[in-house]
Amino acid sequence: MNRISALLGCFIFVLAFGGCEQQVQWGGKTGDGVFPETMVGVWEAEVTRDSKWGIKFEPDGSILKIIHSLAGPVNVTEGGVYLEGPEPNTYAVFVMGPCEAKYYPEIDELGVKIILEHYEMKLPTGVLEGRIESYFSGPVSKDGQTWAVDLREYGWLEGAAAPDPKIIDQNPKKLVFTKIDLK
Repeated sequence: MNRISALLGCFIFVLAFGGCEQQVQWGGKTGDGVFPETMVGVWEAEVTRDSKWGIKFEPDGSILKIIHSLAGPVNVTEGGVYLEGPEPNTYAVFVMGPCEAKYYPEIDELGVKIILEHYEMKLPTGVLEGRIESYFSGPVSKDGQTWAVDLREYGWLEGAAAPDPKIIDQNPKKLVFTKIDLK
């Protein structure tokens, strides 16, 4: 399946939970612990056969590169990505917002926030625009090889109803990230 087809599949998901006027706050905990050494490196999780998440944690816990399940590989410091579409005059633009990790030593949990501040997809039949906030939380990997998380994604699609945070919060997606060894 080509990248645009995979993106369209993701947008169907966003349409089901979409909207454009509400903003979700990120937790009430304070994460001021030293970033766990076992989490430094590249972590990947498969969402579907054609979609995955990837996060590269730096030693200080910062996130400079990701593979977004919708946008694909993104150098966060560059602020986003532009993709040419397969059809004439089609494209996709993804503008990143904050991407950060917080470690909570009192519960040995890592929280990650990845904000896709704005996306625009020009398709042969029209334009889709919106934003997505993705929040990952789960206990720090003891073995340094897997990280099991709850993923809560809030998507706002221009022209659609706002997402219902209660439904999303009560039904997080379960993902297991695997550490990738890049030698």
